[in-house]
Amino acid sequence: MTSPELSERLKLREQLWFKVIIGLFAGFMVGALLGENFAFVQREVALTIGEWIALPGYIFMTLLKFVVIPLVISSVILGIYQGQNNKALNTLGFGLIYILCTSALATGLAFFLAGIIEPGNAINNSFLGAIEEHNVKQLNVIEHGVIGIIKGIFPDNLFRHMNNTDMLQLVVAAIIVGFALLNMSKQETKPLVDLMQSIQTVCMNIVLWLMKYTPIVVFGLIANTVINKGLGAITAVSLFFLNVVIGLLALLLIYMLLITFLTKRNPFEFMKNCREVMALALATSSSSATMPVTLRVTENVHKVSPQVSRLIIPLGTTINMDATAMYQATVVLFIAQAFGIDLSTMQLVSIVLLAIVASIGAPGIPSSSIPILAGTLASQGLPVEGIALILGVDRLLDMGRSVVNVTGDMTAATVLDRFIK
Repeated sequence: MTSPELSERLKLREQLWFKVIIGLFAGFMVGALLGENFAFVQREVALTIGEWIALPGYIFMTLLKFVVIPLVISSVILGIYQGQNNKALNTLGFGLIYILCTSALATGLAFFLAGIIEPGNAINNSFLGAIEEHNVKQLNVIEHGVIGIIKGIFPDNLFRHMNNTDMLQLVVAAIIVGFALLNMSKQETKPLVDLMQSIQTVCMNIVLWLMKYTPIVVFGLIANTVINKGLGAITAVSLFFLNVVIGLLALLLIYMLLITFLTKRNPFEFMKNCREVMALALATSSSSATMPVTLRVTENVHKVSPQVSRLIIPLGTTINMDATAMYQATVVLFIAQAFGIDLSTMQLVSIVLLAIVASIGAPGIPSSSIPILAGTLASQGLPVEGIALILGVDRLLDMGRSVVNVTGDMTAATVLDRFIK
């Protein structure tokens, strides 16, 4: 082996993304061996082992969540203050338009794929008769719909929102403070701006420390997920699982097209630069927990200006949920097909709107879409117990949705950075 080849191989082994991929595949293998698929050990022992090897991941996610709120607040405030007034307004305005358009596109994609694949028609009627009503908290669609989001979007008690991790209200609060600083003198703004810069630097340093342990974290979380859920859960609803996976891949393809035509960048190079964030999102199933890393990669790797990234990434983590919108619509259509219920045109329109609104209101945490799904189904007169059909694969698909959602955030920031310039 020549010296350059050896050097390149050693360089590859030192790359964090390469270590994360190794941890990812090792986690799947260990999870399959210890889980119900191969059952190398007793079930109780496997579950205990899974919890212990996932412990570093739990600590990792806890610490990431610890820095998310101060990082979001400081980043949004500085993103507005350090940019010009008009540029900040343009970034927010175009960002909202972009997010609504891609969410509508994702929902349309769900209708198209579910109409062709028809996953619900493959469900056995005897299986439907065996499911019981699942105890899922149903959300009031009126309260948590368009009117509810508009009413609840503005913050009232900052400390309560911080305690409840209400990211949407916190982002809006930071936007308000940022614009308020623009109308103050430099002498008046200096103490708060210096504090925000210090907080942001501290948070990013903590993130850099944590990233060194990402491969171990990915290994443990993936292994524990496979041990608990198993790969056999996919069999019963394999066509639905395939439908959603195709939809997620199609969304990634759409992002690549947006990068190609709107930013004139190489889409494959863009996806290559996203792999670190994608692997972490796959393991954590949380776009919120991944946000500090998403922000770092967007600025340092994708070279997006801080004035754009520090507004779009926190905003995108809160409301840019294309994969969630696509998933919501797919599940509703799947359950309607499985129970043989024909949906009217008005119901289809309602599902589109509810899917978009639900994706905006969904918190970036694992399995956050289940309660919202219950409300959407109830609003359309569909059996809420149908959720039991997808519970076995929801967590696995949640991992994929998180990957697409964080990729969508980086795509939005990159596109808007080019467009606003």
